[in-house]
Amino acid sequence: MAMSPYIFIVFILIIFSMYRERTVRPGKLLIIPLLLLWGVSASFQPAYFHSALHVAVSGLLLLIGLACGFGVGKMVNVRLHPETGKVTSRGSLGSVILILVILSLRMAARVWLPESNEIFISIIHSMFFIPLGTITARNIMLYKEYRRLTAGKVSIQ
Repeated sequence: MAMSPYIFIVFILIIFSMYRERTVRPGKLLIIPLLLLWGVSASFQPAYFHSALHVAVSGLLLLIGLACGFGVGKMVNVRLHPETGKVTSRGSLGSVILILVILSLRMAARVWLPESNEIFISIIHSMFFIPLGTITARNIMLYKEYRRLTAGKVSIQ
């Protein structure tokens, strides 16, 4: 339990970073999920997906992550900045709370689930798919909103 003050500090930093308004960059919306997918795929051992149970649990957790991500994406405030004309986004309080609940469940699963059962081991190893799905779905929703806001705008460069 020596890590609990650090976890609290990380949660505070996450809240502040998500609640800050930032410019939406369409290229970045694709790169971040791809980097996360690379990180998730690099963390698995080659024998991990040989079991149908592991594939099913990973797919289920990916679907849960996608559902959470679409929920977060609907809660994010996206607007066209009146002065600069740039599209900006800012996380809502609900989206921040949802992300914190997901992170808390992931950290709690490592502590609460026993390591002797194969189902629990596959759940713990597949928990990476929840943030992957969440970030991917959130970025899809942001991109759709970006396209909607910039559809009528003509840019001269």
